[in-house]
Amino acid sequence: MKKIAILLLAAALLFGCAAKDDPNAVFVDPNAIQGGGYGELYFEADGVRFGMFDEAKPVLEALPAYRSTFTEESCAFDSADVSYFFSGYRIMTNEIDGVERITAIVCTDDTVRTPQGLYIGMPEADAAAAFPLLQQNDWNLVDGTALLSVTVQDGSIVSIVYSPSNAED
Repeated sequence: MKKIAILLLAAALLFGCAAKDDPNAVFVDPNAIQGGGYGELYFEADGVRFGMFDEAKPVLEALPAYRSTFTEESCAFDSADVSYFFSGYRIMTNEIDGVERITAIVCTDDTVRTPQGLYIGMPEADAAAAFPLLQQNDWNLVDGTALLSVTVQDGSIVSIVYSPSNAED
């Protein structure tokens, strides 16, 4: 059940909104949110380490300027999803209890590698050798507040997403 809830949350964050009264929708409890609780499932870019529920402002100020932003209605939060687009990745944020926090990190092309050594286009066998625990868990791994979801298709990685783990389930 937990695995299904995690996958539903990741899909909702990436592919659109379910109705807020949908009994199958997965929503994150803002009372369970704290920055820095993502264990080893963090992301790093330009020497800046960050992850799920970190306060967005200091991270965005420390990174090079983002290329663009996009705001849309959120499926999982009571605030809008704000996406910041960088070269090779995207950071999504939401306002939670008056603080803009990171709620997803998506690798968008093969120009970035995760701290775990993964990248878009990486052969499945290489990814399995570099991170066997991820493969053993159906390419989804939870650590603290973070879920790392990797999609493998036709023998290589096609998607890498960090999202909230919904670990309270």
